[in-house]
Amino acid sequence: MMELLQFSLCFLAFNCFALAKFNHFRDVFKKKLTEKQRYRFLTIGWITILLSLGLSVMSEGGYGALLFCGYMALSVLMLMILYSFTVSWVKHISAINVSVLVLSGLSVMIF
Repeated sequence: MMELLQFSLCFLAFNCFALAKFNHFRDVFKKKLTEKQRYRFLTIGWITILLSLGLSVMSEGGYGALLFCGYMALSVLMLMILYSFTVSWVKHISAINVSVLVLSGLSVMIF
């Protein structure tokens, strides 16, 4: 479950970085991005990407950095396909990702 948590954090981070761009935000939400929202997306993105890196290195040691690079590549690939072909799904996929993130975080804390 720790790997799922690390990947979900990485996916959330790159999704926040994408939504911090004016064009992507407009395509998804059909309204203009404010500077306050842009700053929040960037802050959440940096916090979650660093948290994902930290968890990867703490749980797997040196191999965790390599896993983190794989998580980044897979996240960017999935988001690139999502934003290129199915922009209308971004809200739903984001909600599913947050749910998976919460559930995997709870299961890591419990077990």
